[in-house]
Amino acid sequence: MSDNSKELQELSKQQRIIDVLARETETPAEVIKDIYVIEHSKLERVARIKTFVPVLASRKVKLLLSTTNDTDTDVH
Repeated sequence: MSDNSKELQELSKQQRIIDVLARETETPAEVIKDIYVIEHSKLERVARIKTFVPVLASRKVKLLLSTTNDTDTDVH
């Protein structure tokens, strides 16, 4: 498989993850994409086992969104 084909598969996989996160969190896909790309990049640089990077990045996005939402609702 060529490098270009692998890149396309990875982008497609990331887009599916972003779409699912957007639906689950009721957040615009563009917002999810911005956060996901940043978190995925951070993890990709330090991960020893790259297989788990998408899962960990997804969890981080959900955590960040829930923290933001909790802060928004704590206003008295």
